Amino acid sequence: MFSEKDFAGLIQRTLLSGVFLSLGLIFTGFAFLVSGSPAGAWLLRAGLSALLLTPAARVVMLIYGYWRGGEPYFALASFIVLALLAVSLLVS
Repeated sequence: MFSEKDFAGLIQRTLLSGVFLSLGLIFTGFAFLVSGSPAGAWLLRAGLSALLLTPAARVVMLIYGYWRGGEPYFALASFIVLALLAVSLLVS
């Protein structure tokens, strides 16, 4: 069975991974930008995109965790939240 501790750890790892990936990309992009490389702006944008996508990744992990934990209604509610995030991204 999928314990609550495993579920919390999954969400924590997802958020930490997104933040550290974003942090690494932003710092690398800033270093490249200071050195005059044109790749710096691209890396900065990639870092900001990773930071913005981190909450969506969390919702994906919530769907997985709730489904695996045997709570289909919460998984469905999380899927609806993910769909709303996608629609808001497409509209803006």
